[in-house]
Amino acid sequence: MTADLLREERTMAPETAPRTPSGTAAHRFLDIAARCGARPALRQGDVTYTYEELARSAGGVARWLREQGVGRGDVVATLMDRSPRCMAAVLGAWAVGAAYVHLEAADPDPRVATLLATTGARAVLTDERNAPRARDPYGRPSRTVPDAAQGAPYEIGPDLDPADVAYLVCTSGSTGTPKAVVVQHSALLNYCDAFWERVTPEALDSFGLATTFAADLGKVSVYGALLSGARLDVYPRDTTLDPAALAADLKAHPADCLTYTPSQLEALGAEGDLAALLPERVLVVAGEAFPPRLAEAVLRVRPDLEVHNGYGPSEATILATTHRVDLADGGRARVPVGTPLAGVRARVLGEDGRPVPDGTPGILYLGGACAAAGYLGEPELTAAKFVALDGPEGGVFYCTDDLVVREPGGVLDYLGRADRQLKVRGNRVEPGEVESALLALPGVRQAVVTGERPAPEAPLELVAYLVGEADPRELTRELRATLSAALVPSRLHVVPAIPVNLNGKADFAALRAAVEAAARTLAGGAPAEPPRPGTEQLIADIWAQALGRDALGRNERFLEIGGDSFKALTVFARLRKHHPKLVIAQLYAHATIAALAAELDGTGATDKTPAPAAVVEL
Repeated sequence: MTADLLREERTMAPETAPRTPSGTAAHRFLDIAARCGARPALRQGDVTYTYEELARSAGGVARWLREQGVGRGDVVATLMDRSPRCMAAVLGAWAVGAAYVHLEAADPDPRVATLLATTGARAVLTDERNAPRARDPYGRPSRTVPDAAQGAPYEIGPDLDPADVAYLVCTSGSTGTPKAVVVQHSALLNYCDAFWERVTPEALDSFGLATTFAADLGKVSVYGALLSGARLDVYPRDTTLDPAALAADLKAHPADCLTYTPSQLEALGAEGDLAALLPERVLVVAGEAFPPRLAEAVLRVRPDLEVHNGYGPSEATILATTHRVDLADGGRARVPVGTPLAGVRARVLGEDGRPVPDGTPGILYLGGACAAAGYLGEPELTAAKFVALDGPEGGVFYCTDDLVVREPGGVLDYLGRADRQLKVRGNRVEPGEVESALLALPGVRQAVVTGERPAPEAPLELVAYLVGEADPRELTRELRATLSAALVPSRLHVVPAIPVNLNGKADFAALRAAVEAAARTLAGGAPAEPPRPGTEQLIADIWAQALGRDALGRNERFLEIGGDSFKALTVFARLRKHHPKLVIAQLYAHATIAALAAELDGTGATDKTPAPAAVVEL
């Protein structure tokens, strides 16, 4: 039995005719589990779960939720490492009519507490490692997700409806507080059906999950597999930071379809064999702009690969448009984001709210079956962003604030943001949220945050300009204790004042010029103690290359001088060429150059302070 079971039931739908699902995602999974019970559903390492086993595990979750009084209309949080249990938790929540919100286990406890409060979660599903964090002080019932042996039959509540909420996605908020996007089952199922219609006409039997499940890109693989009868390979976070380990897993267990952010794919490919990191048949890239040179490099090493560049905010349910990439795109200024999926309506409007002609930049509005139901508990924000458009194909559309150009034939070319929102390593970042967090710290009088590229083709980084007397490393530590990794600036610059332009807004060009002239960064300065010859100097040189720094001290901490998960991947891959037995855990457990060198030399680390888990947010 293959993954094309459902394809027989699907027909192409025009853009103006969104489909109406007859049930929820829970109904669809129940049907698949009944027909594909013996087929592999989930794999991680050498452990594989069949659809029957997954259904029983999810049934055990549903039974416990019912015992806690959780039901239709409630929200269930998942706080666990990336594993098959994440999927059992989701399916269990759906069975009782609840929505789920996935909380990234790498986030610090204050951030988790904020998201639990924002979403109003009634219960928390977790695993053994994260169980202590899910108990007090949150005051909600928590449960470690059981395996199939502790499960129960997968039974669905009688009144579930496609209009019920399937999940929440927490995104950065400009006011300093995260906001939760509300996505209904009908929108999720429309996306799933439309995705299958857009990609290769043959069935895909396996998907690989190489990104966090908390973000939309991960859902491409998760629901592409589990709502079609295919196998989902869940790679541990350490594997996704190790090109050799990921390539080995893909060689042993080939995946038909993989999803990456461009930054992730480029970082992995730069330190490994790009061809060995690609799927058998379909690659989906999304989350940020796809560099043409990277698209060309992929197709040069794998000309047979079907590559899709995807685009879609959470408010338009995972992916709203895709573009089939070819070698000609390598010579373009930008890889297009393509045309709307079935059931998605796209409008390009000018500042006056009227349609603009093809070839003219405008703001993209997305509506139809893809549109989310708004923001949880924020009716004013929902009304401002989800607007009614007139016309024969009118209705409620989400204003993306993305500037696009529609080419002849309807292909959309993404130009950038019309507001301040940024995409950093595939994560949506509102600079206002980071500025609010900085201003709440002692010693910071003014703060502005922007996105900059350390080199023309380098990924976008978050940069803060500050006025104040605070200790830079202490500021970074404070931010990492409260914010997700993507919200912590890679560089913090101290300036005497924040200059403004004629419009009264921060003049970032003047700020950059002032910083370069003064050569004075908040996190910088001459190292107090230079690295010692040998392993310390080797590590310092590798760190400096990855971070774009000229000199480093032996007691520098990677995360406090601009380190992030992609730079850590570079450091790990290059350092392991000299120390083949190095494992990723050692890189995170020994925070300074001196400590890591002592560990590698076997002399006993001088500082074994663990690096915060938030360094890994892939």
